[in-house]
Amino acid sequence: MDVIDPHNAQEIFFDGIHEVKIVAGIVRIVLFSRQNDVGTVVARLALPLSELPDAIQELVIALTNAAKSAGP
Repeated sequence: MDVIDPHNAQEIFFDGIHEVKIVAGIVRIVLFSRQNDVGTVVARLALPLSELPDAIQELVIALTNAAKSAGP
């Protein structure tokens, strides 16, 4: 599979979001993966609250473009 980001960041495979909290101006998101019916935390993301709207917008645009290019 081709790498889409040239920064050599590790890929994170996850099945869902376990928790989202805002603490002291930081959005904290816990991602989990199901392994043998047991949820295991695979990553914890932190983002300044001020950046959240832009991050959501960028994610929606990127996912929409990916879906369009995958096409039916």
